[in-house]
Amino acid sequence: MQISKSLPKPQNWQDFETLCKKLWGEIWSCPEIKKNGRQGQAQNGVDVCGMPKGETGYYGIQCKGKDEYTGKNFTIKEIDGEIEKAKSFIPALKKLYFATTAEKDSKIEEYVRKTNLKNIKDGFFEVHLYCWGDIVDLIFENQDTYNYYVNSLNFKDNYSAEVKFIDNSDVLELSPKFRKDTIIKVGKTIERYNPRSNVLDLLGASLISGSSTEKINLSLNKIQLKIKNTGKKDITNFKIIIEFDGDIVDILEENIDNVRINMKKIISQSNLKIKKEEKRIEIISSKKILVGDEEYFFEKFYIKTPPNKTDLNLNWRLLSSNFKAEGVLFINVDPEVIMKELKSETQYYHEIGITIQKEIEDYWEYTS
Repeated sequence: MQISKSLPKPQNWQDFETLCKKLWGEIWSCPEIKKNGRQGQAQNGVDVCGMPKGETGYYGIQCKGKDEYTGKNFTIKEIDGEIEKAKSFIPALKKLYFATTAEKDSKIEEYVRKTNLKNIKDGFFEVHLYCWGDIVDLIFENQDTYNYYVNSLNFKDNYSAEVKFIDNSDVLELSPKFRKDTIIKVGKTIERYNPRSNVLDLLGASLISGSSTEKINLSLNKIQLKIKNTGKKDITNFKIIIEFDGDIVDILEENIDNVRINMKKIISQSNLKIKKEEKRIEIISSKKILVGDEEYFFEKFYIKTPPNKTDLNLNWRLLSSNFKAEGVLFINVDPEVIMKELKSETQYYHEIGITIQKEIEDYWEYTS
């Protein structure tokens, strides 16, 4: 008797990529199998790679979530494009697998078989295709992956959450401002003495010192995350732990100097703990229960990065009384350095015309 084999497809392309890693890791007996790079980086046609047991070369997998994720079908043009990219993978691949959630298509399968023979003849890697039906067969044939996937489906049906940036994205583009001043020495201007000007200067200084002017540091990057309960059961007593991979100079609660503090902390909905040396942040929510489909916005914080282009990984872990989850978000920082030319008076003739290049500094904006 033939048993009908069917499994629901992963909910998103990230879960599909993780499933492929788990499945082929078991098939290849390769505990070192890993995802290639991260979202937004050039991957040379390979999402997952590893060296199967007993082999001396790398195998690659190109994961293609179709239909549910993209609304598109798997095309010949797409196959050709990914094969060309994979030829640049270092070291050279022995085999390339296309794994897709698309349904089986005899024309596409025929094209891949022909392409496989041509690729081998030309001295390149083998090419193979596994559609969702093929992948389901493999899942049933590999017990560890089967248990992992079925348990994952059952668990996610009850407990599930997604963590994103406040704009609902997985990738945050930031452009902090910095300043670099050039000081030019000029001759001192001789002004006639005006007793009233001194009085006005003193009066102005007193007015400024008593004003409510604030300094905002535009060199700091605002980070705020949100969580959504996507499962059926409530998430209780939850907190999030954030750790950064990448070049971070500082982590702060505010980007304002001389804040009329600390009312914000008194009315804060979260307990934010920063460990700068470890590039680690812990936010404990005062909200005890997050029901299904409900969203919660964690307290914002600020990070300072160097005044040069850099990429960061934001690794998060969600902990609660009844549920744990983890994931990665990505931050791309492309700072703007504003050049300013300032004049400084000198009473020494030999200093006139001297140019001084200052170091890059934080960019402050004054508000009232």
